[in-house]
Amino acid sequence: MAFITTVIYLYLYRSRNESHFVQLYLLSMVVKLIACLAFIVLIVLEHRQRAVANAMYFVVVYAVFTATEIGFLYRQISASRRR
Repeated sequence: MAFITTVIYLYLYRSRNESHFVQLYLLSMVVKLIACLAFIVLIVLEHRQRAVANAMYFVVVYAVFTATEIGFLYRQISASRRR
């Protein structure tokens, strides 16, 4: 999750096409959300006894990375408005 988040951020940060930045960012979040949903379904199906604990842990980690991404997005948008 951390690796994918870093790759997406670096790609978007280096993208000089500001008009598509938000669309690319939202698309990357949707793709990552779908991939994460598939991952958590696999984890729950593999370990049914610990399904709730695993799902809660995953949701917390996902929320932290999403908050980090939103923070970077806010910085990017704020910096582009100042120019």
